Formats: sequence, C-alpha cells, structure tokens
Amino acid sequence: MFFLKKFCLNLYFWPAFFLVTLASLVLLPFSLLINTMILQWPLDKSVRWYVRYYGFVLIKIVPFFSPVEVEDKSKGINTPVIFVANHCSATDPYLFGIIPYDCAFVTTWPFKIPIYNIVMKLAGYIDANKGWDEIYLKASKLLADGCSLIIWPEGHRSRTGKLRRFKNGAFYLAYKLKRPIVPICLVNTFNLMPPGSRLLNPTKVKVVILPQLLPDENKDEIKAIFELKTKTKKIIEEELKKQELFFNKKKITPEFSSQKLYDSFK
Repeated sequence: MFFLKKFCLNLYFWPAFFLVTLASLVLLPFSLLINTMILQWPLDKSVRWYVRYYGFVLIKIVPFFSPVEVEDKSKGINTPVIFVANHCSATDPYLFGIIPYDCAFVTTWPFKIPIYNIVMKLAGYIDANKGWDEIYLKASKLLADGCSLIIWPEGHRSRTGKLRRFKNGAFYLAYKLKRPIVPICLVNTFNLMPPGSRLLNPTKVKVVILPQLLPDENKDEIKAIFELKTKTKKIIEEELKKQELFFNKKKITPEFSSQKLYDSFK
C-alpha cells in the first residue's frame, strides 16, 4: 500500500510542481510590474513576496499528499527577526511560504541552480559563499529595511535526520544587530524527501514556530552568542523529540491500522 501511495504521490506532484514553476516564471514579470509600478515596492521586496507565494502554492494548493500543518507557539513575533530552522530536505525552503512575513534566505545551493540563481539575486537573498563581510553587510541592510532572515544554523542538510552542530553566524548577527532569534521546527521533512532522494514519500509534514529568544546584551559577546546558540539548539531538539514521540506513538499503537493512520493525516 505504501508503495502505491508513493507512486501516486510522485506521479501527481512532479508534473504539478513543474507546471506551477513554469506558470510562476511566466507570470513573474507581470507581478513585478504591478508591485513596483502601482504599489511602489522595491524590486527585491516584490520578488521576495512572489517567491513566498510560489512556495505557498506548492505546499498548500499542491500539497505533499496532505496539507502542511502549522503550529504557532511563538506568542507573537516582533519582526524583523532571524528565523533559524533544522534542515533535512530540499523541500525545507518551500515550507517558509507558510510564514506570512517578508523574509530573505541566507543560503548557498539555490545560487548554483540555473534560473533560480537569477531570482535569488533579484530577491536580495544572501549567498553565504560570498564571505562573512558581505553576509553581515547585506543582513544589516535587510533587517534595517524590515526584512527578516532565514538561516540554517547547521549549514547544510542533515544526512541522518538528527540535528548537527550549530554554527555561530545567525547568533552573531542577532547579538550584533540586536534582533530576536525565532526557532523553527520542520517536522518529518527528512521522511518526506531525505538528501539524495529524487522521490517524495507520503508522510505528514509540520512546521512549528517557537517563541522568540533575545540575546543577552549584558554579557560579553562570546558568552552571549554561545548561550543563545546553545539555548536555541536545545529548544529545537526538545520540540523535535516531542513531535517524533507523537508520530511514533501513532505508528506503534496496535489498534491504529495503516488506513486509519493515513486517514488521520488527511
């Protein structure tokens, strides 16, 4: 049954993905014209807005076999902020289409993809391969303009589904630029499409937005950054464990048949 679902999912999703992507590229110039000429938005903000709705369409209207669930535990977000999330799958960036804020990615691999790299540059996203000085300069400007940042603190996708070591970059920016960190848990994306896979697996995906954390300005830089990084990782790790226990409990309960499990994810 699982393999039949997987076959149907991929048979449906990939043609839909390419059609939505093609339609988005065709409509992009018209959207930018409206946003820049009528709404008077800057070009980079207009592109970011468009990219966000492209992601929104892919995960809500062309769902991964079931709509992506969002659980907001943040108790309110005072933007701009620095979102940090665990990273397990190539599908992860699309999930941020569900976050209703102007955001820019700090990343690397999309800048290497033809066409995508043009959109990334137009959107003002930050290429982490350009070096720390450029990252800091662009991050400062984006945050000053009211645009939040999205950073993968692990640097690259986890090959095991478990959290890797967090790097300092996001937390250094939070401390120096006095902006909050907002942890994000992306649940089950490793099961959806693990690194190296070209096919999606039918599974439930969830985005959990956690309360924001402020850097301690009363402590010296090194200690404050270390504590903020450590606390953020612990919070994400604990939330992921809670979510895993929830899903595993459903999977091992004897009376929970595979059909009921599938129905519960609709």
